[in-house]
Amino acid sequence: MKAVQKVDINLLKSMPLPNWDDDTSKASRGKLLIIGGSRRLPGAIILAARAALRIGCGTVRAAVPESIAVPMGVAVPELMIIPLPETSHGTIAASAASKLLKEQMKACVAVVLGPGIDEDKETEKAIHELLAKTPLPMVVDAQALFAYDVKQKPIAPRILTPHEDEFKALTDGKEVDMTAPESDATEFAKQSNTILVLKGQNTFIATPDGSIFKNEAGSRALGTAGSGDTLAGIIGGLLAQGMQPTAAAVWGVYFHAVAGETVSKEVGHDGAMASDFIDRLPTIQRRLREETGNSDDK
Repeated sequence: MKAVQKVDINLLKSMPLPNWDDDTSKASRGKLLIIGGSRRLPGAIILAARAALRIGCGTVRAAVPESIAVPMGVAVPELMIIPLPETSHGTIAASAASKLLKEQMKACVAVVLGPGIDEDKETEKAIHELLAKTPLPMVVDAQALFAYDVKQKPIAPRILTPHEDEFKALTDGKEVDMTAPESDATEFAKQSNTILVLKGQNTFIATPDGSIFKNEAGSRALGTAGSGDTLAGIIGGLLAQGMQPTAAAVWGVYFHAVAGETVSKEVGHDGAMASDFIDRLPTIQRRLREETGNSDDK
């Protein structure tokens, strides 16, 4: 196993953020497709989409069950909404996968799959098809992780973002010491040929080439509902802007962590909400650009 690299300013200096000119349009800043949502969990995809926009993604398309499509567009008017056929449980129908693959993949740069998807056998079929056939870099989060086939070779980069219980499902119930998961994380990333973002008090990012990164930044404020959806949206937004998958994962984790620290200082550790992290992302990005020599101010 390679030496663990600490996620800090020095490391981030070696992973430049996209640099934009003053005349840059939304079309240049990337197009992200987020697939998820359900009648029971509509808020998750809103958080992921807002996070992607706040981290600088040019346009975000949200593919959601048709029953929540209009409310979604009202909640986040900056989105393009793609209504999908749905099951009786109000989650994505299996027929939606083929529609998305045919109509949306050519227009987008990256995908986030999973936020807000509810449990449903028919929906699981759609997830399997999207995971197997999507030719774009993809962040796989939440319910989509439970449908992920680690034995299937991905056709494009995949960034998996599990917490401890989700990682256990990915590894067939294997018990992992979350205080020192470096070996397990590295082995998983190599064998599955994916980038693993293993979320915990310290978050570890493992890559197929054996590299392992440890993020110690953050605060307990991050342990709140919707925090994972926010992280998925940040990483997806960076992918859509053209960042390499490893850099997008490392930067995404750090942006998310610093947002947690910022909210803890301003609001407190307890009672913070995921939307609090999202609202601070532009200011945090401006500061971190300056600290890492990535400033795009002219």
